[in-house]
Amino acid sequence: MRAGGVSNAAVTSSLLESVESADLIAYGLIPEFIGRFPILVSLAALTEDQLVRVLMEPRNALGKQYSKLFSMNNVKLHFTERALRLIAKKAMAKNTGARGLRAILESILTEAMYEIPDIKTGSDRVDAVVIDEESVGAVHAPGSGGKILRGDGALEHYLAEYKLKNLVDTVEAADGELQDAESEVSSRAMSM
Repeated sequence: MRAGGVSNAAVTSSLLESVESADLIAYGLIPEFIGRFPILVSLAALTEDQLVRVLMEPRNALGKQYSKLFSMNNVKLHFTERALRLIAKKAMAKNTGARGLRAILESILTEAMYEIPDIKTGSDRVDAVVIDEESVGAVHAPGSGGKILRGDGALEHYLAEYKLKNLVDTVEAADGELQDAESEVSSRAMSM
């Protein structure tokens, strides 16, 4: 199934759905071993949405584990939605699935985990660690690691700036689409 590189997990999953006992024997497994399998079942690769849910929803989710770890030092941990999606995309690109999520989070949070236990006061105190798109990086490139926010109320200040930035980006995108639509309408009107 692999031809010179990493195979697409979705293609592999769909091929494995139709595997029968004869296929496993042809692959090289001995019939006595195959006879011990009463049922053959294949598992499908997880989608991006499912990986994001694995990161944050279960009782023992990785996001909750790291949040608890950071809260032991009175530090908040915040993930942006885009960062969670990018982490899931990285796991999908590496074909590691849900098991690869821990390694990705570990690489993002390592520096912050060493920085936090230093006891500091006032404006030097670590208030929160934020994981955003820049922290995660591109799918095939490392990010800058978790953003360490210092001082009281630093997380609230960062979130307000982040929401404002997203709002400006949304307005600019809508404005660009409106200009494109206006130019299309005017070009159609001229052609009539």
